[in-house]
Amino acid sequence: MTPSGFVVPDLIDPIIGYRSWTIRVHPSGEPRLCSPYRRSTWQPNEVQVATCGSTNWTSPIGIRPTPRAAPGHEVPAIGCTCGVHAWRSRSAALLDAADTRGLRAVSGEIALWGGVLKHTRGWRGAFAYPQGLTVHAATTDGLCFVFTWESGQLRAVPAEELAPALSDVYGVPVSIDPGEDPLGPLPRYAPSALRLPRTHLGITAEEAALLYPQPSRRRRLVAWLTHSS
Repeated sequence: MTPSGFVVPDLIDPIIGYRSWTIRVHPSGEPRLCSPYRRSTWQPNEVQVATCGSTNWTSPIGIRPTPRAAPGHEVPAIGCTCGVHAWRSRSAALLDAADTRGLRAVSGEIALWGGVLKHTRGWRGAFAYPQGLTVHAATTDGLCFVFTWESGQLRAVPAEELAPALSDVYGVPVSIDPGEDPLGPLPRYAPSALRLPRTHLGITAEEAALLYPQPSRRRRLVAWLTHSS
């Protein structure tokens, strides 16, 4: 019960919401779903348990923090922005991800349960897990943007590799967006406009370095001059 007397509903049957994620590649070579707003990773085969970070931030689902949340409160709470966030509609989640220059490679459905609060444009829940995912390519030849685990450097991986890898890791169905939904993230980059290093899923960074050695700085310069001439 909150200080105002409002009781957060404890739901047994889950609510289905929608959201998007960035992707980081774990040192094991497996992709991980990551929150685009807060530094948190959705672990595979584990319930996402919401915690309160006691930070004041405006949520994209239309709520703002107020002084009403008592210290040490349960999650989610009235007057705070804590909890796992989800949009009420798929179209809203896609619009939220569309203007991110391809950095959010994945959108999807999540199940929310436990304490759940309803807002104008979405929900906040205590527990969550993905139910189905969609991979969005950032380039016209089907490449997705992902990030390295430690340094967060931008890399590229084919959507046709990322989709089955996510399905194997999280145990949920994963589809590839053909880029036909005008509300969603559309491929906006031509392949020639990007020279991002590729990430190789399913193998460790050490194995990738042996199988795909990086060219020397001189060789990269020669290749760039040859391509540009």
